[in-house]
Amino acid sequence: NDASGHYQVFAASEVKGTWQPAIEIPGTAALNTGGTAGLNSVSCATAGNCTAAGFYYDGSGNSQAFAASEVNGTWHNAIEIPGTAALNTGGYAGLNSVSCASAGNCTTAGYYYDSSGHYQAFAASQVNGTWHNAIEIPGTAALNTGGSAALNSVSCAAAGNCAAGGYYYDGAGN
Repeated sequence: NDASGHYQVFAASEVKGTWQPAIEIPGTAALNTGGTAGLNSVSCATAGNCTAAGFYYDGSGNSQAFAASEVNGTWHNAIEIPGTAALNTGGYAGLNSVSCASAGNCTTAGYYYDSSGHYQAFAASQVNGTWHNAIEIPGTAALNTGGSAALNSVSCAAAGNCAAGGYYYDGAGN
């Protein structure tokens, strides 16, 4: 909690076995106008080259997905994941996991709330330092007849070669 009672996100790095002071991830306070943010996952491809992923609430009270990258030991401004605004018509999105195969080549996985009131699973990839549009995971809508699906974990062995896992509810609520 900051001095205004808002939840903010931070990162701390361990360098050569010693933890450095925590810092607020740059740009998150500007995104987090709704006063609640969370960091759910961090992945480092090499020392000083990491990506953090989570959620924040915008001024309309909607949850949005964000990522921020550390490049050569310096954190850069957090951004809303491109394409999530088009998916997130229900106003609730976030990232649960991130995996980086190499510096600037990461994949995030999470959830969004569609206009039908259903949670859907999505992923987005960063290629050579640039985030590409988020996409709904193909096939999950057909499985997700119970109205709730999300990706909870992603792992990338090489850039563009990842696996993700999560859950969905069937029509019987299982």
